[in-house]
Amino acid sequence: MLYKIKRSVSVLFVVGALNACKTTQPTAQENGNLTEVTPAIPLAPAAPIKDEKLVPDWVAKKGPYNPSFSTAFDLLHTQLKVSFDWEKQRMSGDAVLTLQPHFYTQNEVVLDAKNFDIHKVELTDKKQNVLQELDYSYDSLQLTIALDKDYTRKDIFGLHISYTAKPNERQTSGSEAITSDKGLYFINPLGDEIGKPQQIWTQGETSANSCWFPTFDHPNVKMKQDIYMTVQDKYVSLSNGRLVSQKKNSDGTRTDHWKQDQPHSVYLTMMAVGDYAVVKDEWRGKEVSYYVEPEYEKYARTIFGNTPEMLEFFSNKFQYEYPWDKYSQIIIRDFVSGAMENTSASTFMEAVQVDDREKLDQDWDFIIAHELFHHWFGDLVTNESWANLPLNEAWANYSEYLWREYKQGKDEADFALQSELESYLAESETKQEPLIRYHYLNKEDMFDSHSYAKGGYTLNLLRNTIGDDAFFEGAALYLKNNAFKAAEIAHLRIAFEEVTGQDLNWFFDQWFMKAGHPDILVMEKFSGNTLELTVQQRQDPEYTPVYRIPTKVQFLWKDGKKEDRKIVLNKDQQSFSFMFDSKPDLVIFDPAHIIPGVISHTKSIDAYLIQAKYAENVMHRVEALENLGNSIIADPSLVVVLNSYLKDPFWGIRETTAGLFEGYQGTGDLTETKSILKNIVVNDPNSSVRATALSTLSTISEDFIPIAKQAMNDSSYMVVATALYAVSEIEGPSIVPTVEKFEEARNPNIVFVSSMIYGQFGTKGKLGWYDQKLAEMNDQFRQYMFRTMTGYIITLETEEEKKQATDIILKYATNNGASTDTKVAAYQAISPILEDENISKKVSEALSKEKDQKVLESLKMQGY
Repeated sequence: MLYKIKRSVSVLFVVGALNACKTTQPTAQENGNLTEVTPAIPLAPAAPIKDEKLVPDWVAKKGPYNPSFSTAFDLLHTQLKVSFDWEKQRMSGDAVLTLQPHFYTQNEVVLDAKNFDIHKVELTDKKQNVLQELDYSYDSLQLTIALDKDYTRKDIFGLHISYTAKPNERQTSGSEAITSDKGLYFINPLGDEIGKPQQIWTQGETSANSCWFPTFDHPNVKMKQDIYMTVQDKYVSLSNGRLVSQKKNSDGTRTDHWKQDQPHSVYLTMMAVGDYAVVKDEWRGKEVSYYVEPEYEKYARTIFGNTPEMLEFFSNKFQYEYPWDKYSQIIIRDFVSGAMENTSASTFMEAVQVDDREKLDQDWDFIIAHELFHHWFGDLVTNESWANLPLNEAWANYSEYLWREYKQGKDEADFALQSELESYLAESETKQEPLIRYHYLNKEDMFDSHSYAKGGYTLNLLRNTIGDDAFFEGAALYLKNNAFKAAEIAHLRIAFEEVTGQDLNWFFDQWFMKAGHPDILVMEKFSGNTLELTVQQRQDPEYTPVYRIPTKVQFLWKDGKKEDRKIVLNKDQQSFSFMFDSKPDLVIFDPAHIIPGVISHTKSIDAYLIQAKYAENVMHRVEALENLGNSIIADPSLVVVLNSYLKDPFWGIRETTAGLFEGYQGTGDLTETKSILKNIVVNDPNSSVRATALSTLSTISEDFIPIAKQAMNDSSYMVVATALYAVSEIEGPSIVPTVEKFEEARNPNIVFVSSMIYGQFGTKGKLGWYDQKLAEMNDQFRQYMFRTMTGYIITLETEEEKKQATDIILKYATNNGASTDTKVAAYQAISPILEDENISKKVSEALSKEKDQKVLESLKMQGY
C-alpha cells in the first residue's frame, strides 16, 4: 500500500542536521567473567510482577475476529462514466457493474456506496442493454438492490447505477498512515488558493473508493474496468491501464477512455486530473511515464529516471515480468499519505517533486521502488484481508533493501535497514502485535511499523535463514501460483516449503503469527581453551514466545582471523562451548545483524576496536564506533583511532564518526580531527556527511566561522542551512543580511532555518516573506512552518503587525483543503497574541465555522 508519510519528514533539516546528536550505547561494565550491558535500543517495558496481575500497556489488544470478505458475487467488470463539478466538489457517475454469483444462488446485491445521491438502478444484460428498473434501499453507506429473480453461478448480468458522489459532504475519518478516507479529492477547486494548482485525484486504500463509485470495497474483490473521464480539455488525465481514446466535446471538455484489461483489486482503482507535463520513457516496449507539474518537467528523469532499471531488476530477480500495460507515476498536491501503488499508475506526495539540487539531499528512489514493487506484491497478488497486510507492505518495505543492495551495495542497504528495526522497536514500547492480525480493533491500525518495518526485517531474516536461492525461488513461486488472485500468509509459507522441502511452520508461527520480539542477553566466559557462551532470551514468555533462531557466532582475533560457528537458540537460557587454540579477541553474536529484536552483549574497548575494523556488517561497525565514542573522554587516545574512520569509504561510517565528536570537552588533541572535519565540509561527496561535520565543528572549533561561510556556497541546501544556523548562534543578528540572500529559495531546509533565525532575532518586516513561503509550501510543510513562525509572532510589537500576521495565518487555518494538523499548528501560531481583543474575536469567529471536530478537540485539550 501507500507509503507512510512519516518517512517524508526525515528530509527536513529541522529534524536532521540541527539536531545531530546520535543514539549511542553505554560503555560496557565488567562484572567478573560474565558481562552485561544496557542495550542501545530500548527494551519493551519490564514484565509485570505476577502477584499484581498487571498487564503491560504494550500487550496485543485483541478485538473480534476479522475474516476476509465473503464473496457472494464475482465482480467481472466495472464501467464508469464520470464528470466533475469543481464548484460543488461533486462527481456525476454512471456505473455498470457486471456480476456473476460466485457459488450460491443470489437474489439481492449489497454494494458499498458512501454518501451518494442515487438516481436510478437498472438491470442490464451482458451487452448493457437495459432490461428493467430495480427496487433498492439505501442507508448512505450501502446500496441494497433487489434482483428480479434468483441468479445461479451460471448467470451473468449487469447493474446500471446513475448517481452523484458527494465526498465533501460526509463525515470522514483518517489514521496516522492515511489522514483522510474521503476517496475523491478536489484540490483548489475554485482556483483561489495561492500557489496551488487545481487537481482532482482519488485515494482508495483501504475502503474509500466506494466514496466515488458503487462496488464491493474489499481487497479480495478483483475486477477489470473501463473508465470514461470527462475533463476540461486543458487538463491531463490519468487512470489505470492504457489510454484507449480521447474525444473532444463541443463544450470545451474532453472524454478520455482508460481501459484496465487485467483484474485488480477495487482499492487500486484511481483517477487523477490536472495540469501536468508528461515525460515518457520505455521498458521492454511498455510505456513508462512521469507526470510532474510543468515547471518540473526538466527534472522528471532526475526524480523517476531509475524506474526502467527497477522494472528490469525486479522482473529478473523474481522471475516474473512486470505484468501491467504501462507504468505511470504522478505527483499530486495535498496527498493524504506518502504514496500509493494504484495499478499501473502510482501517486506520490509533492515532496517527491524535487530539482537537481534538492536531490543531492534527498534521493526518493526508496519510495519509488516501494510503490513499483507493490505491482507484484500487492497488485498482482493481493492480501485477501487487511489482517494479512504484511503480504503487501512487508514485501514492499523489503524491496527498498533489495534496490539499495543492488544499486548502492550491501553497506548502504544494511545501514538503511537499521532505521526499520529502530522504528519497530520504538513502536513496540506502546504496542506489540502479531504481524498477521485477524483480531485487530481497526483495520487502519494495520498500517504501522509492525506491518512495514518489522515485516521487512523479518523477510530479511527469512532470506538469511533459508538462503538466497530458496528465498527468491520461493517468492517467485508464490507470485506464479497466486497471480491475479488474493492470498493469505499460508500461501506464502506453502510456496517456501515447496521450494525448500522443509516445514517452515515454526518460522511463520513465531515471526508472523505471534507478537513481540526476542530480548537476548549474551555473556561470555573463557577458561583454559574453552569459550563458554551463555545466551538468555529475556522476553516475558507470558506474552512473547521463546524463539527458535538458527544463527551464527563469529570469533575474531587481532590479526583479522575469523571463524564462524552455527548455533540454534530454542530455550530461554542456553550455554554453548567452543574450543580454540587461543582465546578469541572478539565475539560477535548474530554477525549478519539480522535478528529482529534487542541483543545485549558487553564488550571491552579492545574488542570494540577490533569490531570497528573487521566486522562484516556495517551496523556492527557502527555499534563499535558509538561505544568507542562514549569512551573518548575517559580515554583520549581513542581520538586518534576515531579520526581514521572519518576517512572510511562508506559515508555512513564517516557521518557516524563525525557526530561522535559533537560537543567534545575531553583532553584529547582535536587538531587533526578539526582538520579532517574541515576537509569533509569542503570535499566529502555526501551532503549529509558534510552537514554533520559542519554541525560538529560548530561545537568544537572556535574558528569554524570561515569554513561555515564557505559552506554557504555549497551545492546542498542542507549544508547551507546548517551553516546559516550555526553562524547565527555565534554572530547573532548580523547574520540576517546573509539569510536574506536566500529569501527566494523554496527549499524547506532553507525556509525553516530562515524562519527560526528571523524569529530568534525579531527581524522586522518579514510577514510578507512568511506569507509568500506559506503559499509556496504543501500542506505538510506548512504545519512545520507555522511552528517556526510562532517564534516570530512573539516578537511582533505593533497592532498592525499582529493583525497582518493573524490574517495571514487564518487564510490557511480556514482553508478546507488543510489537514487537521496544519490547522491546529496555524491556530497555535496565533496563540501568543490572543490577548489582543480584536484578534481573539477574529479567531473565535473562524473557529465557530470550523467543521473539523478534531481541530476543535485538539485545541480545547491544549487550553485554547
